[in-house]
Amino acid sequence: MVKIAALLGDFYHSAPEAKAGLEAAVAKLPNKENIQIKYVSHEQLSQALDEKPDLFINAKMDQLNPKEDPAHTWLTEELDQKLVNYAEEGGSILAWHAGLAGYPVESGYIKMLHGYFDYHPPGLQEVTYLLKVGEKTGNDSFTIMDEQYFVVCDEWNTEVDLWSTGVHGDSLAGWKHLFGKGKVCCYTPAHTREGMLNKYVRMLLTQRFQWLLEKSFNG
Repeated sequence: MVKIAALLGDFYHSAPEAKAGLEAAVAKLPNKENIQIKYVSHEQLSQALDEKPDLFINAKMDQLNPKEDPAHTWLTEELDQKLVNYAEEGGSILAWHAGLAGYPVESGYIKMLHGYFDYHPPGLQEVTYLLKVGEKTGNDSFTIMDEQYFVVCDEWNTEVDLWSTGVHGDSLAGWKHLFGKGKVCCYTPAHTREGMLNKYVRMLLTQRFQWLLEKSFNG
């Protein structure tokens, strides 16, 4: 059985919508009948990592109450180190949309991701995503209504495979790399349920699952 632990949803992002997008992508995997998804809260994450899942998906920003001052965060020093150790020892991590947002730049988690969310223009915009040559969706680009994430990325130490462009400019939108014995992937689409269920967003997410879980699928 291939085990996935998923941390979804925060003040700005709906957990049920992310769950729908995640499960739609997993449903397209050839090994879907052998995949078990466990949804966890940030309070349950430490124990979930102790169980050594094949993949951890983070789609939750760090701030628990971003509209308040001070804002409280969930990524403790202990959890930060635990996530780094998990990947170094062979675990796979997907930082999906909000999973890139609000974390301390100096944290081990962000250093491991080689990138982080910087800002996005207010509201939803038409965003065109441009694929790396060889990505298999049938199109080399697609457009959805989305929050266009502008990111900071150490692109020299990762493989960028997705870009975004919109009225406010251009940014990177996806990248992946090895980390210790594990794998790390960052993917910025999408913010809404409609965006997450878009066939191209879903297909690219499925491809990332295949890459992250390749070792688990092959035994």
